[in-house]
Amino acid sequence: MPLKQEVYNRLKALIISGELGPGEKLSEIDLANALQVSRTPIREAFGQLEVEGYITVVSNRGAFVSKLPPEEIEEIYNIISLLEGYAAELASGNTNNAKMRWLKKLQKELSVCASQKKYREYMEKNTFFHRFITELSENNTLVKTISELRSRVYRYRFVSVTIPGYLEKYASDHEKIIDAIGRKDSVRAREYVTEHVQFVKGVLVGFLREQKGL
Repeated sequence: MPLKQEVYNRLKALIISGELGPGEKLSEIDLANALQVSRTPIREAFGQLEVEGYITVVSNRGAFVSKLPPEEIEEIYNIISLLEGYAAELASGNTNNAKMRWLKKLQKELSVCASQKKYREYMEKNTFFHRFITELSENNTLVKTISELRSRVYRYRFVSVTIPGYLEKYASDHEKIIDAIGRKDSVRAREYVTEHVQFVKGVLVGFLREQKGL
């Protein structure tokens, strides 16, 4: 793989994961040192990332991880809530005892992370939780579409889990989702996942709008 492409892939992954957060200034020198490359492939990667909307280059100020308008985040989450709700509906007909045990085990780990405020660990396990339910739908087009939409807002994952007062509520919502899927109640599974994603959206978008108004 060409070095330019490798650097681009690594920087894009850091942005999508939230390790490089929205609005964060990007230093060519620091990134070159961190990735152990020269500044040339960093600049080339910046150009591609700017075209794709992942970073914003401001004259005389430098490059920054792009922020998404709250309205766009809201639109994306609205679609995700519908699609993940449908995925949960399908998943309720495709589960088995082994899959449910894995889901419950993951939920226990999420609850511990939430109670101990282990934000990064919670964030990663929560991603696995939602992805696993989506994959249980056994609809590859649906899985791919949700993944693509999620990748557009993943840079806000860390923001969403660190907003005070909500992490344990996020985790507790999973209990009724697991219960509905385990009982093969497709209607409730769809309803609970849709409500959960909508709730997370409301908290995140509300927080971002408040910050914008400061």
